[in-house]
Amino acid sequence: MSDVPMRIESVIKDRLAPMLRSEGFAGSGRTFRRTRNGYIHVVNIQGSRYGGQFTINLAIQPVAVPDVLGNEPDPKKIVESECEFRKRLSETGADQWWKYDDLESLEQAMSDAANAYLKHGRVAFEAMSTSPSPIEVITANQLAEGCYGFNGFGSTKVRMALVLARLREAEGRKEEAVSFAIYGLENTGKAFSLIPELERIAALAKNSISQTL
Repeated sequence: MSDVPMRIESVIKDRLAPMLRSEGFAGSGRTFRRTRNGYIHVVNIQGSRYGGQFTINLAIQPVAVPDVLGNEPDPKKIVESECEFRKRLSETGADQWWKYDDLESLEQAMSDAANAYLKHGRVAFEAMSTSPSPIEVITANQLAEGCYGFNGFGSTKVRMALVLARLREAEGRKEEAVSFAIYGLENTGKAFSLIPELERIAALAKNSISQTL
């Protein structure tokens, strides 16, 4: 199996990339991207450090807010780890890795993964990016109570509170932005780096009051 790691990109090119391109993705190697309705979608193929298996990471980044590094998202360069909402492609909901032990089984595994994307990944991306998206309608109370469905995409609740606060602010929904920011501040735990931005958004409420006086 020593030659298989060198060939995985070519197998992706033959077995997975054509399907992704037909879905509107662009890219090469192990990462593909597209933009839909204000959201960047990323598909990344991650090999095991020990060889013999791979998994597929899916990610969503709203164009209107910074990525996890605080940078303006670049639809042509962003990688999965920089996106705010992430998940693994899975046919069962459990962490899934496609295994192989030679080139033939790698080709079959990649074809199986492509089919899994068509059945499950495509649906998840569509549900999260078609209005009204769960991202657009969730409230701070629903986030706090865990009463929401993001099709497996997510992050920590505090991180999601920040992202949702930023989105609501960008959309001009200031009261909702403040609600998410306040929830985030009340539950920051050790996420100290998020506090300044949460405080800034929470202060929108005070600014609104002062402007009406």
